[in-house]
Amino acid sequence: MTSASEHDPMAALNEVLSEVIDVVMALRQAHRRVPETHRLHAELDQLISDARTWAELLVEADTARGVSALDYMPSVAGRQRPNLWQGRVSDDDVRPVVTQQLHRLGDHVSAAMSGQDDARVRSLLDRISAELQSHLEALKEP
Repeated sequence: MTSASEHDPMAALNEVLSEVIDVVMALRQAHRRVPETHRLHAELDQLISDARTWAELLVEADTARGVSALDYMPSVAGRQRPNLWQGRVSDDDVRPVVTQQLHRLGDHVSAAMSGQDDARVRSLLDRISAELQSHLEALKEP
């Protein structure tokens, strides 16, 4: 988190949104690498769906407060796409990378929660945190 976001609840919220966008980009790459018949593929499907919902809800929270998320971060088009793996990968290669991405997102969510004064935003961050934890537990299962 940047020092500016520590004092600005909307900046902190938009750092969460920015991280969600980065996570979705990484998840898409992971999703393409895991065969459809694997359990991990189904978990990635659900995780991508949830992350998209989180992004939509975070943008709605911005809009409700009269803020444009693009004032705080680059658009999706302005981001560098991650290249997380070269060649063939196994589920055991994908799982720790996705887990690391989700932990980083969780850190941003926790930091944003600590400075939030809006009950609706806190509730949204609580929801994201709970769903993140559920996905992290699911990723522990081979």
